[in-house]
Amino acid sequence: MSDKRSITIGLIQMSSSSCVEDNLKQAEALIKDSVADGAEMVILPETFALMEKYNGQKLDFVEQHLEGPIQHWMQRVAKDNNVMIVGGTIAIASGLEKRPVARCYVYDKQGDLITFYDKIHMFDVAVKEDEVYSESDNTLAGDDIKTFEYNGITFGLSVCYDLRFPELYREYQKLGVDVILAPSAFTLKTGEVHWQLLLQARAVENLAFVAASNQTGEHDNKRKTYGHSMFVGPWGDVLGAMGSDVGFINRQLNIAQIESIQKRFPVHTHRKL
Repeated sequence: MSDKRSITIGLIQMSSSSCVEDNLKQAEALIKDSVADGAEMVILPETFALMEKYNGQKLDFVEQHLEGPIQHWMQRVAKDNNVMIVGGTIAIASGLEKRPVARCYVYDKQGDLITFYDKIHMFDVAVKEDEVYSESDNTLAGDDIKTFEYNGITFGLSVCYDLRFPELYREYQKLGVDVILAPSAFTLKTGEVHWQLLLQARAVENLAFVAASNQTGEHDNKRKTYGHSMFVGPWGDVLGAMGSDVGFINRQLNIAQIESIQKRFPVHTHRKL
C-alpha cells in the first residue's frame, strides 16, 4: 500500500450553453489555467460540451464511439496540456436512434483513451411543479461500473444522479477505489439541500476521496445549476469547494490518508450484509 501517492486534481466548473463551440473554448481556457496551477488530472462537468436549449437538441450532436469532434477535442487538449481528462458526459450512439448513452471518457496525458463510463441512473424527477426532468426519454442508461488506475491510485467513475444510489459506490469500495469521480449538472434546488450531503456520505461510507465538478448558473434553457464543485476527504471533511462562479479549483489528494483511517477505523472490514 505504501506505493500509493498523491495526485493534484482540477475540478472545472462551467456554465455551459447550447453552443458547443463556445463551451469547448471556455473549457479549454479553464483547463489551461488549472494545469498551470499544477493539475495532473482535470474533471469536466456533466454535459460540458452542450447544455440543451430544448429537449432533444443533443440528438444533433451524437457521436460514434471513437469518432467525432468532441472526442477529438478532448484527445487534443489532453495531449497539448499534458493532463489527464475526465470528460464529463457527451452523447454517444447506443444503437437506438433517439436514445444515445451519456458517456464519460477518460484520456491520459498523451490523449489516449483509458476507459469510459455510461451514466447508469437517469434523472426522471419533478424538482418542483414547473421543473420536470425525464432524462430516460432521450438517453439510454448504462449498466457497467468502471474503474481505472493511475500511478497506483484507483479511481471509480460516476455521474451526477448516480450519487443518490449508494449501492453503486459500495461496489467501488469492494474494488478498492481510492477516489470517486462525479462530474455533475446538479440542479440549484436539489443542490442547495443535497449536494454536499451526498458527496460527504459517499466519501464517509466508503472511506474514499470524492472529487465532483458541477455546472453552475442559469443556462440558456433557463435551467439553473448549483455549482459548488467540491473535494471531500475519506473522513467526510470538505477539502476544498467553489461557490457559484465559473472557474476551477485544484486540490492535492494524499492517498495515504485512506490507509491511516482504515488502520484506526476499519469499518470496511465490519460489513455483515
